[in-house]
Amino acid sequence: MLDAVHWVANDQDGLITAAQLEEIGIPRSTLSRRIRTGGSWRRVLPGTYLVSDDPLAVEQRERAALLFAGAGAVLSGATGLRRWGVQYLPAEPASAPVHVVIPASRHRKSAGFVVVERTQRPPTPVIVDHAPVASVARSVADAARRVTDRRCTRAMVLEVIQRELATIDEVERELRRAQRRGTALLHDTLKEARAGVRSAPEAELRQHALTSGLPLTWWNPTLWTPTDDFAAMPDAVVVESMTVLEMQSRQYHDGSDLQFAATLQRASWYEQHGFTLVQIVPGVMRRNPRATLNTIVEAHRIALTRSRPRFILKDTRGVRPRNLSMPSG
Repeated sequence: MLDAVHWVANDQDGLITAAQLEEIGIPRSTLSRRIRTGGSWRRVLPGTYLVSDDPLAVEQRERAALLFAGAGAVLSGATGLRRWGVQYLPAEPASAPVHVVIPASRHRKSAGFVVVERTQRPPTPVIVDHAPVASVARSVADAARRVTDRRCTRAMVLEVIQRELATIDEVERELRRAQRRGTALLHDTLKEARAGVRSAPEAELRQHALTSGLPLTWWNPTLWTPTDDFAAMPDAVVVESMTVLEMQSRQYHDGSDLQFAATLQRASWYEQHGFTLVQIVPGVMRRNPRATLNTIVEAHRIALTRSRPRFILKDTRGVRPRNLSMPSG
């Protein structure tokens, strides 16, 4: 019988349920002996056991949650996003709650490290690394409803959109179908995404710019040559003066010499082609946003005294600015 236990558990990341043990025919006395202090098995959730005494890995926590939640359970929220490869999550997966959604017709309450959410709209699961997972759009909508930190929400949602794991439209559709409670930050972040913002630092700078009266600024626009060839995609451009704003975050560089060299090349390219460039370090901006904005305004003022670079600016939809003369020089 123990061979059967290990055969079932090996197919479930080393986990097995009480119902499965009963079906195999394992007596309660054997189970009690195995999970008592110093035993070789461990109870990780009600009716769910690990057939070893090793610490639970992240994947095992998620598998245990699915076994505990039962039929129709699907990983969603931040747990689903982890399976999809999203890096900016609200908490470390090794200690974060595992988010599982089940049909409203089933009755199962949250327990231990598992958050069980009953829903009238059970997602159609996608198998990701052998586990049923909600779509990226559904997962990010479910995750954002449980996050109260604006910076965290921005980082998570904008990573999904920047990496094209889901579109703004797809997330908005999920948002319209979701309960309204806890969706304000997600609404705000999607508006920022619609404006072209693609990272949390860009969203923070845009918020400061809007409240300070900085001239019209486009986020992640494209620059094209007069012959309509793509040239560059800066993080932001102050439209009237064609002042380029570039975020220089530590996460982006990640200690890589290649990333650093690419940054230097970009800066050199902008300067060679007549752009005024302002490089912004997010940590410095957060400590003193007023000083950062003053630097941008001064760069904009100086750029207005120069000939505009001979490039055409288009927003994220491919639209050119209105009522601006062609660049001279």
